Amino acid sequence: MKMYHFAAAGVFCLLLSVGSNVNAQSLNKAFSVGFGLEGGLAGGSANSNYHSMGGLSIRFSYHVGPGFVTLGTGAFAWVPKSFEGKTTKASLQIPVLAGYKFIFARHLFVMGELGYSSFRVYYNGGNGDVASTNYGGFTYAPSFGINFNALELGIRYQATSLSGATLSAVGLRLAFNF
Repeated sequence: MKMYHFAAAGVFCLLLSVGSNVNAQSLNKAFSVGFGLEGGLAGGSANSNYHSMGGLSIRFSYHVGPGFVTLGTGAFAWVPKSFEGKTTKASLQIPVLAGYKFIFARHLFVMGELGYSSFRVYYNGGNGDVASTNYGGFTYAPSFGINFNALELGIRYQATSLSGATLSAVGLRLAFNF
């Protein structure tokens, strides 16, 4: 078990050293792209059917003023809770978001994003078949975090309005910006 902790600490130190040498999302750079790993716990209306969500994201950033104009997308799986008689298997969310990432105090940032999300809900269609239904709605995502050159760690809230219900999650984003 101690070997795993040592390996995890080594990987973390490697990421920090690589991040400190790459001038990825500095205010001196006009354009960057970031790849992120995101995960969170379901909230709001989503909490009654889903336990958590997670997935991968990509964000393009263009330096404007004291921060960056952003355009991002990704794919996030929503993991349903297990209930007797429930037919929902899982859901897939694909958002398209535009926003602004304001950098302050050298490494800290706040960001707001607005856009649209497409949801596909998979469920048991009977006779062992898997069926699906599509939904879509307005999405917003405020967040704050810290940037160390290429490495970004943020806490974000993301909510989507779908047919009178709001699917939301609070989670973390760990990203590497080029």
